[in-house]
Amino acid sequence: MTLVNARRPGLGVAILLCWFALAVTACGWTMDAAGGGSAATKVPGCGLGTGRKATGPPLTLGAIVTKQPGVDWTGITGMAEAYFSCVNDNGGINGRPIKYIVETEQTDPQQVAALATKLIDDDRVLALVGSTSALDCPINHTLYEQRGYNVIVAGVPFACFSTPNIAAVNMGPYYSSEGAAQYLVRQGVKTMVADGLAIPGGDHDISSVAAIARANNIPVKGSFLEGAPITDAASIAIKLTQAAGPGGGVVLNLTPPEGLAWSTPGNDASVVQALGPAWNGKLGVNAELNLVDSTGPDNLLYQKLTKLYAPTIPLGSFGQMGFVAAEIITRTMLKLPSDQLTMKGINAAIRQIKDFKTDILCKPWYFGDLQQHVPNNYDRTVVPENHVFVQKEGCFEIAALAGNNLDAMRFAEKAQGLNGSAGGLR
Repeated sequence: MTLVNARRPGLGVAILLCWFALAVTACGWTMDAAGGGSAATKVPGCGLGTGRKATGPPLTLGAIVTKQPGVDWTGITGMAEAYFSCVNDNGGINGRPIKYIVETEQTDPQQVAALATKLIDDDRVLALVGSTSALDCPINHTLYEQRGYNVIVAGVPFACFSTPNIAAVNMGPYYSSEGAAQYLVRQGVKTMVADGLAIPGGDHDISSVAAIARANNIPVKGSFLEGAPITDAASIAIKLTQAAGPGGGVVLNLTPPEGLAWSTPGNDASVVQALGPAWNGKLGVNAELNLVDSTGPDNLLYQKLTKLYAPTIPLGSFGQMGFVAAEIITRTMLKLPSDQLTMKGINAAIRQIKDFKTDILCKPWYFGDLQQHVPNNYDRTVVPENHVFVQKEGCFEIAALAGNNLDAMRFAEKAQGLNGSAGGLR
């Protein structure tokens, strides 16, 4: 998810506050649930919903996640683990519990390659689900293709969206930045500036901003990368505001938890707590997933599981990503006969996933037989309104651009009947 800042007087103050918000939330923003769910909406159970613990032989799944100073995405795998714990407390996969092995990495290519080999050869994982890594997709996608793994991730680098054996539940920073830039176009900005993290692929992540600007004849006034953790937000704010100029728009694509050295430890504050009513409607957040206080049955279950199984993980899009990834693999395995609960059987079933409906995403999710995967290619814009986020723009299409593969993927969606592409936006 990307936060954007557009068309306002006093731009320097706006950007500084925006950085504070991003330090707290950014691509994995958090917020207070505004009143929880509707009492009239039934919250579904986990898995079989039997209330009895699974005791059979475990089904082992794995994941690789980045955890280092300045970048910590373990909230995603932590929420997936919470979902699996609930499944195991409710009958498992037809009596068999899920064992989830999560390996953390520190953006060392050799380490990331070794962890994938360990999970596959030593731990003999049946599937890889919920990985969120700066290097896993570019380093290991060839291994996954060779070994027959169809991997469900929360994607960060572009290789998570441009290879045949990996599909993400989110759209990642490149496409989210593009969606943010599209919002700025609709707001009528005079210039655009982009800023992101100096991590592998960080320059590509924000390159879509310039592409959208140029397609709409809007001057691009700069594309910047920042090291994490950020220690001098004020100078960065001055740099960005000066670059954008009067009437300009800024796309910020930063990742928690340490966007600012002075941000709240543990990423437990929210954008809406940081921004007062003076900012109502003035900041747009490109949301790859639904509002965390939305009242659909899946999101209500996500809220419930967070409270019961993962109370230290903030409500936010990171948690939603882990929840959706875990829900996809759980529903998939529950449909399989016992003799297909093997590495080959499960990965064949993953490849066949289509029209997976959840109220957390704009459109049904799929895996499918494609050379590139961006099943989540519609999103929303939300804005702060009196200390809560509200939806400003409903689900809209991320624009197809030269090199972003969306034209080919949308053709495949229709040809293979992957996601009800004739309609069904949520």
